[in-house]
Amino acid sequence: MARTKKQRIEISSNDSLQNVMQEVYNNACNQMQDAQKVIVEIGTSATPEDVDDWAKVAKAKTDALKLKDSAIKIKLDVGKLQSDIIKHGGNLATAIANNSEIVNKDSFAKVRELIESKNSKSE
Repeated sequence: MARTKKQRIEISSNDSLQNVMQEVYNNACNQMQDAQKVIVEIGTSATPEDVDDWAKVAKAKTDALKLKDSAIKIKLDVGKLQSDIIKHGGNLATAIANNSEIVNKDSFAKVRELIESKNSKSE
């Protein structure tokens, strides 16, 4: 696989965001394909003889399925972000401001306040 070209990411640039989203989506697709290849290879090449062997095969398949699941989640997150941007007429700043799933410095402040309030209540 060829190494991807490094690019400069600009937060306020729609083109930059589109390129990053496309790269993330492509990487997730490749990750899904690789995980599926591993699952197929394990299934065809493994000849387990005892319970321990079966457990190792199952663990390897589970690990590959976890990778595939994480790639699917990434693809869904890219789709959600794209949907939010389209919903706000292509205005990236508005889409990000109205998206509660995006972490920003205020998010950490809210988490800190929740922890401090919980600690003060428990004392």
